[in-house]
Amino acid sequence: MKKITISVFFVFIAIMLHAQTEVNTNWKDQINPIFEGLNKNNVPNAILLDYAMEFTNVPAYNGTITDSTYIDANVLGNIYKTLFMGKVTTSTQYFTKLEDIASNWVTQRQNYNQTEQSTIVLAGLFYKYSQLDTNALSNNKITVSDNKYYDKYTNSVWQNPYLENKTIAFASPVNTYNKLNFGVILPQNLLLSNSSNSIQNIQVNFNDGSGYQSLNIDQKVFTNYKQNGTYDWLFKTTLTDGSILYSIAKIKVNAPENNSIITSKTTNYDTDVVINGPSSSFPSWLNGAVLRIDYASSHNGQLTKPFIVAEGFDTGSILTPEIEGGDITLYGENNFLQSLENSGPELLDLLDGSNQEYDIVYIDWQNGTNSIQHNSEVLKNVINWVNTNKVGSEPNVLLGQSMGGVIGRYTLANMETDGETHDVRLFVAHDSPMQGANTPLSLQYFSRHAYDQYTSAPVLYGLAEIVIPTILNLVEIMSLGHINIAFPSVSDILTLQDTPAAMQMNYHYVDSNSSPTMDIHNAWQQEFEGVGYPTQSRNIAISNGNECAVDHGFNPKAKFIDLHDTHNPGFWGDLIHLIVTPLAGQATTDLELTFLGLLPGSSEYFFDFDLYANPDVNESNRQVYWGKMRYEKKLLWLVSISHTITERSKNAPSGYLPFDTYSGGYYDFVDKISFDFEDYIPSGTVVNSRYGFIPVVSALDIKRNNTEVNPEDYLKNYSGGHTPDTALTSGFNNFIVDFKPNVPTNNEHISFQSRNGNWLANELEEATNLIDDCSDFCSNVELFGEDNLCDSGTYSVTDEATYIYWTVADPNNLVSFIINGNEITLNQSELNNNGSITLTATYGNPTCGYVTISKDIEVGIPDSISNALITGNSSICDSQSYTYTISGVNHPCVTSINWSVSPNLNIIAQNSTSVTINRNTTTTQYAGLISASITNSDIVIEKGIWVGVPSSDGLSIQKIGVYDLTVGTWTKLYAQYIPILYQANDPLNITYEWQIPNSAIRNYDDTAYKDVMPNTSGQLNIGVRAVCDCGNGEWQYQLFDVLGNGGGNELIRN
Repeated sequence: MKKITISVFFVFIAIMLHAQTEVNTNWKDQINPIFEGLNKNNVPNAILLDYAMEFTNVPAYNGTITDSTYIDANVLGNIYKTLFMGKVTTSTQYFTKLEDIASNWVTQRQNYNQTEQSTIVLAGLFYKYSQLDTNALSNNKITVSDNKYYDKYTNSVWQNPYLENKTIAFASPVNTYNKLNFGVILPQNLLLSNSSNSIQNIQVNFNDGSGYQSLNIDQKVFTNYKQNGTYDWLFKTTLTDGSILYSIAKIKVNAPENNSIITSKTTNYDTDVVINGPSSSFPSWLNGAVLRIDYASSHNGQLTKPFIVAEGFDTGSILTPEIEGGDITLYGENNFLQSLENSGPELLDLLDGSNQEYDIVYIDWQNGTNSIQHNSEVLKNVINWVNTNKVGSEPNVLLGQSMGGVIGRYTLANMETDGETHDVRLFVAHDSPMQGANTPLSLQYFSRHAYDQYTSAPVLYGLAEIVIPTILNLVEIMSLGHINIAFPSVSDILTLQDTPAAMQMNYHYVDSNSSPTMDIHNAWQQEFEGVGYPTQSRNIAISNGNECAVDHGFNPKAKFIDLHDTHNPGFWGDLIHLIVTPLAGQATTDLELTFLGLLPGSSEYFFDFDLYANPDVNESNRQVYWGKMRYEKKLLWLVSISHTITERSKNAPSGYLPFDTYSGGYYDFVDKISFDFEDYIPSGTVVNSRYGFIPVVSALDIKRNNTEVNPEDYLKNYSGGHTPDTALTSGFNNFIVDFKPNVPTNNEHISFQSRNGNWLANELEEATNLIDDCSDFCSNVELFGEDNLCDSGTYSVTDEATYIYWTVADPNNLVSFIINGNEITLNQSELNNNGSITLTATYGNPTCGYVTISKDIEVGIPDSISNALITGNSSICDSQSYTYTISGVNHPCVTSINWSVSPNLNIIAQNSTSVTINRNTTTTQYAGLISASITNSDIVIEKGIWVGVPSSDGLSIQKIGVYDLTVGTWTKLYAQYIPILYQANDPLNITYEWQIPNSAIRNYDDTAYKDVMPNTSGQLNIGVRAVCDCGNGEWQYQLFDVLGNGGGNELIRN
């Protein structure tokens, strides 16, 4: 397994080395010619704001506090990026690379929080910079010509067109912290300045009642909060000239309170059990796990009845190393114990409260983004520690949430294979991606697009060209840049989707070249399937999807984001935090301050983004992403610079399934935000914020005939441990899918409700499963009974319904009915009548709620049956038998057919679909008729046929029109045949042969017609006979007079 972990690491490296970046040189190419007439050595402080691509309004952060100048890490980063882009010197002094700042910040945060997470490491900046004086042109201190700036000299004396300004900012890397008392420190290498010798001292007021404290470089100061809340941090910087500058930040303190779910049990916690991971893993501080243990009160601090919880994907070690427990932990707001509040009284009683029976052992991964194989080794060490330290012989329970369920199954199965004892009697996978997780392609494309954007700085950095990330900021670079051993360059920044576990779990992974692939996931799944399931434990699963298989409120190809607005470029990066972190289970930071910091400067960024859900598998239009960003900078006295920074369109590859809509545990990026961020964007920007994250089929590990399911299988109902099709099976011994009475919706990923909580409690107690199967109460369930009513039929709903109300919409009085509880019997009023009725049932029970479903029923035999056809030979000859078949009468109500024939035919044999006949030689009829009468209807289907050789009786020649037969003139003739006729739906299969002497002849497709032009006058004897499959009839002749110079003629019969 170590080889696999290392291979994932090298895949990681390969991704970084082949990152596809877009470096925009337009800014450099446009701005440099405009300022080339200015001597850059004359610019005070070597920073000219007018020269910069502005990422925020730097002059707003001038040491004066306003409601819109709060600082967080991204605001600080935007200020620094703007100053960096405004530098007019190649000197590297005072200008640390952005990735080096991020690396230093990450290192300091890790160093101060490795043993105990209790220190917030600050970063700050203080810079002096210059701007063009708005009065410089009118005061004759600068020359403007041909849209360029030039230095102005008066009597050979350079005129100074610049004003000098200051900017100051201090920021915490996190906006939320889960402790009341903690340390705060500002390291030397994180105070960025080109004038640090101007700083006399820095003080900070945490608003905890202690007033201002000295914030000395590399020395901790401590907070002393009494209660949770949101607090302003005021930074007061005194300069050597006596002036004072202020900066303000905001932090939300959110520590577990006494009135939380862990009331009066604080002494039963053991939070410092460290479990090491594989000895060869790296780096060491991302090696193992920390166990948070909540002992049952009656166990007196002894591990007696272990309930092990393996958490899911946790970005805490990457995003927030100073926050104890990372994204999700045992206690506190939005964490495991609090999630049990909605689980119902039975499970809550077992896991919390005065009657708690189980000792909860919660596993906080030290690197919750590492490969599944790595953390499987950690879990094995946890299980071994539990088995070594528990008192008594009570077996273990293992609950794996999300990725933790995948790790749990993999670990237990491997331990059994290796002959190791896990002593787990019950394994529970809670909304775990057994077959994969879904992060929408459009959201991944959106993230990649942002991370690929860089702008060339207009001035060299020493002797080298340097690029600045257009979108990425310090939070993104800090959070994602150090997931490898070596801190990458800015152009190699990775996303959370590039972490080993994310690549393994995501069905579709958009790589650093913005190309979607399933290769990494498929390779993991092949290994995972090969390991199989543990056999020494009972294995059960919870899906947060819906028994009714409902979607998430939209169809495939629906829109997620429809953004067309102007914003600070950091806005793009902030949106990434909000919508592309589902694996973490929650938004990674509180970004309200960043939104407040989106201050307009002299630059504007225009955003156009359209993000769509995956299309249906057969949809031809497969575009899911389009993104465009334009930039405009206003320059004093000059034409504004404007250009398109980037534009990109991306499609979903053919065959990719619409996982975004499939029923399953959902992720909602709006619900995860602690403020109404839609106040900061145009109305209607977020069209759909909720999408399917773990499909029901994945959470339950559904297979069709032990292989992959069909796309249609994702749309089926799964409930009560049963699948809707015998070919569909689950790898689990039992499972439950969520169900909300009267509101068929999916539930949030790894959430508890009373229904699945009570079900789990029953499993824990090894009790009879008392959870109702509510799949029969879905709105997509059909009434039991036939779609066609033939004479009489019975219709019903589930026996679980305790209330039922039937209605029949029957405007033509086609049926009568009798109601008997959950059944209704319909009787056809008249057998010959037909039409449609609608049967509706409203039914339910207190547990599953109430539903109304309808069924359209076709009564009797429809009129369309009259379009049926009898097929077979068109002629019946002497001494032969012929079989005729009826088609188009396949209808449930057509139970029999009565055959009949005309007197000149005999029926030899018949059944419900065919009849065999021959000629009745005792009759002289030449036209025959076959009839099929449909029982219980007035419908008769007929076919006309010719019987025997045609007779000449009734055959004559008719002249068409008023023209006489005349030499040199065309006349149209018609063979009229009137045998003993019948009413039939087929023409007779008869053709005609002609004898026309001494004439020119023109033929028709219908042989009954001829055009004749006589060659000579006198009499013309014309013959005609009928022909069928049985032979030729006798010739019938008629004489015509032909005029040579016009005139009438008479028909002379033989």
